[in-house]
Amino acid sequence: MKTQIFTVKKECMLSDFIKANILGAGFVFIKTVLKNKDVKINGVRVSTDTWVDIGDTVQIFYKDDAIKEWKPYKIIFEDKNIMVVFKNRGIETNSEQNQNTLEKLVGHTAVHRLDVNTEGLLVFAKTQEAAGELKYAFENGLVKKTYLALCFGKLQKSPLTLTGYLLKDKAAGEVVITKEKQPGAVPIKTVVEFVRPTGDFSVMKITLVTGRTHQIRAHLASVGLHIVGDGKYGNVKMNKLYDHDKQCLCATEIKFTFPNTSPLYYLNNKEFTAKPTFL
Repeated sequence: MKTQIFTVKKECMLSDFIKANILGAGFVFIKTVLKNKDVKINGVRVSTDTWVDIGDTVQIFYKDDAIKEWKPYKIIFEDKNIMVVFKNRGIETNSEQNQNTLEKLVGHTAVHRLDVNTEGLLVFAKTQEAAGELKYAFENGLVKKTYLALCFGKLQKSPLTLTGYLLKDKAAGEVVITKEKQPGAVPIKTVVEFVRPTGDFSVMKITLVTGRTHQIRAHLASVGLHIVGDGKYGNVKMNKLYDHDKQCLCATEIKFTFPNTSPLYYLNNKEFTAKPTFL
């Protein structure tokens, strides 16, 4: 039996904590350890999902073969300055609270983020100089990020440029899209293009003009284009009807336009692309 002991650094549900801190821990694993009372919170065994608070000690016992080997990323490109990987869904990009993040596994600095359940291309800096150049590029519109998504709904006009404001609701762990500016809200811009139908769904190409937390998922949902399998902003009824619990959103292309004075200027000639696992 393996035993792992953790200290909670951010309050959340126990199931979310286990998933974030034990690599490869999925629904079946979490259900099994709870059913068998193989989880202790502050020394007390528990059998149901419950809330854990900052400072709590969580102890988890499980068999060596309880989790199948799972590699959450694949290297697409690497040189002395950067690493580009394909991130699988189910792992955080980076976090101060969680032990298992892609940044920690890769061992380099993530210069942007993908949501836990979004797959696709992610860029890491291998040096401090590269980190500065890349962060500047992402913050100043020198990076073109393109996504593919499987959506419920259709576009009456394509391409469609969506604008608005994004307001974070930290208590709920989500964002709200508004048409009018509100205190704390930031402007967002998303371009959506219909690619093709596939069964009862539509494949959409999304280009981020701004890059905010949950922007694509929330912005598309605000106009009725719910991403298939999205458990937060998606169409719960349709996800259940079609038995989709995996979010169908993938970062498929990244292009750089560094100025010729940048030491990363040579990356402008590179094409970083990936294919979604859901198409």
